[in-house]
Amino acid sequence: MLAAGSASAQSQETGWYLELGPAHVEFSEAAKVAVAGNPIPDSDAILSNNQTVAAGLGYRFDNNFSVIGIIGVPPTTKLKGAGSLAGMDVGEVTYGPAFVALNYHFPTTGAFKPYIGAGINYTVIFDTEDGNDISNFDAEDTSGALLRAGFEYRFNENHGFFVSANKIFISTTATGTVPAFGGAPVKADIDLDPLIIHAGWVLRF
Repeated sequence: MLAAGSASAQSQETGWYLELGPAHVEFSEAAKVAVAGNPIPDSDAILSNNQTVAAGLGYRFDNNFSVIGIIGVPPTTKLKGAGSLAGMDVGEVTYGPAFVALNYHFPTTGAFKPYIGAGINYTVIFDTEDGNDISNFDAEDTSGALLRAGFEYRFNENHGFFVSANKIFISTTATGTVPAFGGAPVKADIDLDPLIIHAGWVLRF
């Protein structure tokens, strides 16, 4: 009887699961800007934070390990100058972050199920729009490492609530021209390093 009960408990920790809910993207940006190849002292950039909806499909291998892939509805961030470029309207970027992560689930017996994980992110740039001060604005796709931590609170065997914090280490290069400087080329190397907070409903099946 004990062996049968243990096998049943183990089987409940394997299989597919779906996560769905709102996500908040908080950038931790820093930039170095050059115009016509000349670095601009004390230049920086600011990106607007975003809200979106994200979904993840995961598979639980056993009591301790799972893998998940997460994508979101592409949000749009506004890029503005900061530091010595404060007030510059650079443009807008519509982007789609996606990542795959391996998770370690801590052994627990209650409804609270914490975990940590690591993985790889790839962010696709879907569209860019010129700002008032920059023409021919463009930005590159980017990829980087991911660290995450979160928990699931189970209401029953199949349904629960989850929260995850996902720190992504990525940078991109943005380019354009400056009409006010006779169309001189501008280039910005930007560290993005967003923190994505994702929460919502989890369904196990």
